[in-house]
Amino acid sequence: MEKKTEFTIEEFKLEQPIYVVGRTVRVTHGTPECFPAISALKANFLANDVPSIITNIQKPVIRFGICKDHHVPSEGLIEFTYMIGVQTTGQTFENLIDDMELHIIPEGDYVRIKVSAPDADTAIGTAYVNLSNWFNESTEWAGAGEFEVYPNESTDAEMEFWNGLKRKNF
Repeated sequence: MEKKTEFTIEEFKLEQPIYVVGRTVRVTHGTPECFPAISALKANFLANDVPSIITNIQKPVIRFGICKDHHVPSEGLIEFTYMIGVQTTGQTFENLIDDMELHIIPEGDYVRIKVSAPDADTAIGTAYVNLSNWFNESTEWAGAGEFEVYPNESTDAEMEFWNGLKRKNF
């Protein structure tokens, strides 16, 4: 029997910042290169066991996929930086080795969709579509970034998607 896709959406308050160390790639959404570049970054990060060389790593290991630095150079195109990384126990620049970067997820109000699906593509698609629908009815994007959270090291089919929020003025 095939696994069902299930999701829940909830608001939450992040009380303290989260520090993520990882590697990045700059992509343009909607181009043929976008998703293969992100997939290659993720595969390289995991295949080369990059998390093992990051100091002060949070246990259990929680991976983050972060979409940041959005720019719209022309109509229909959105450039952004995608980062794959792991949570660390604090903001230390000792974590930054090779071509790694530090990203700080700020404290604040967020919405979180938790998804469990048969595969990673279904999970991420479910997260984006349902969260977008929720935002259209409930609140506004706050511009804090978009965060994919992978709490299970063995699969991307179970994930969370976080986005900062602010209240709509009705």
